[in-house]
Order: sequence, then structure tokens, then C-alpha cells
Amino acid sequence: MYSIPDLQTFVSVAKTGGITSAARHLGISTATTSHRIAKLERVLKVTLFHRNSRTFRLTDEGQVFLERVDTVLEDLQQAELDVGSGTASLRGHLRVTMSPWILSRFIMPEMREFREHHPDLTIEFLAVDRFVPLVEEGQDCAIRVGQLDDSSLVAQKLSDNERIICASPDLLSSSGDPKSVEDLKDAPWVCLPWQTRFDVNDARGRKRSFSVGRSVAVSNSDMLTAGAVEGLGLAIKSRMAVKDELDKGILVEILPGCLHSPEAPVWFVFAPESRTGRKTKAFRDVARRSFRR
Repeated sequence: MYSIPDLQTFVSVAKTGGITSAARHLGISTATTSHRIAKLERVLKVTLFHRNSRTFRLTDEGQVFLERVDTVLEDLQQAELDVGSGTASLRGHLRVTMSPWILSRFIMPEMREFREHHPDLTIEFLAVDRFVPLVEEGQDCAIRVGQLDDSSLVAQKLSDNERIICASPDLLSSSGDPKSVEDLKDAPWVCLPWQTRFDVNDARGRKRSFSVGRSVAVSNSDMLTAGAVEGLGLAIKSRMAVKDELDKGILVEILPGCLHSPEAPVWFVFAPESRTGRKTKAFRDVARRSFRR
């Protein structure tokens, strides 16, 4: 019968493409690596690899076996973590979606340390500002901003946040500083494609809606910030997304408190039945730390 180390060796050979590279990765001898592969093929009574002088390439049977074994080893590791200390290195693949400004400003600064702890875990980021349905688009978890719709997903708050209107001092000096919500209608704006109407509070606190005259439309939130900094127009941004620019004075807040319902908390969202439970929880902890910095 074969053992877990035999399966781990098989996966390593399949992914590195050779006995020598797999042995180096596992920290064992090439003889032991070859013996384990031969043992697996003998027990299974199939050929797992096409061999030549340089590489090992999976047979059709080997490919099927790899897909199943990869899942089994991942589930086993998660089971060990569930009953253990939770400090073991994770492996496998994790898909995460979020807005570009969250990825660049909060998550990326944490990734080097996370990767050092989990070198066998690959992470695929989908950084977009549109709503991404997790199940339909194959995402394991998401970081979302704003009020959430009711759904079957689990949502855990990472941080409070609010949206503001901001602009560069150069734009305000040349175009004038809006003094009331009426002035916003004729101001130049830089917006995301779907930012066409906003709700504001007038001087009497009444809710009013208006359409913006977009000078520039951009496709992601980082470009929205860049456009505002360059003086292309007013922009509606999460305060957290432009904190550095506000602190440095290269952006300033316009008409504080004028946006109606500005609250836009940051959430970590995942499916309750997710099979990437340990990986998702580990990444959630990274996200929590990043928003506490």
C-alpha cells in the first residue's frame, strides 16, 4: 500500500516536471523519489508518467490521479489544521476579488510576509470595481465596500468607512471651490462609468439627487484617484482610499457631510460552504491586520 509521503512525492514530480527538481523541493534523495513513484505505479497498476531523459510528463491516468490526490491532500491538511494549532503552511489555490485600491493600498503590503508563511499557496487576485458574484465567477472570497444586499454569503466587517467628495487644490483654485450642493452640478467630475447620479443633502438636510457632468470616465478606482490628483475633476471616493492624499494635502475634502448615506463599511465576504475554509480564514486574518494598520 502507498503512503501520504508517496502521494506528496507524486504531486511534486507532477508539478515540477522531474525527479531531481521534486527531490530538491521535498528535501529527499532522487533515489527515494524514484522509489516512491515506482511504488505508486506498481500498487495502482498504471503508468503515471511519460518519461524521457529530462522530464516526467503525466499520462491521462496520471492527470486524473493528480486532480484527485491534490484535493485529498488539501482536505487532509485542512483537517489537521482544524484540530491542531493552525500554524502549518497552507497549500493549494485561493481566488480573491476586491477593488483595486484595497489590493494596492491594504493587501499588497501584507503579502510578502503571508507568502513567506505559506509558500505553497498560490493566490489569484481579481481586482475590479464591479460587483463580482462569487460562485458564478469561481471566487473563494471577496472584500467589498458599502451596504450589502441580503444573501447566503457570510459577511464580516473589517472596518468602518465613508464616502466623500474630494478634489485637488489646483482644480479648486482654477475652477472655484463649490460652496453648496448646487455648485456641484456644473463642476467637472472624474468618475467610474456607473457613477452618473448621486444623492446629497441640501442646506436644509433634505435628500436631493443630481446627475454629474462627467469630464473624464475611468475604469478603476486607482485611476479615479489619479485623475482627481491631476485636477481632472471632483471625485467621490472612500475616505480610506485617499487618506494619504488627504494627509499630504494633494486632495482636499469638498462640502463635508453633503453626501446622503455616506457610510461605506468594508466587509470580508465568503460562502459558508466554501471548501477553502482554512485558506479563506487565513486570508481574512491578513485582511483584518491590513485594515488595523
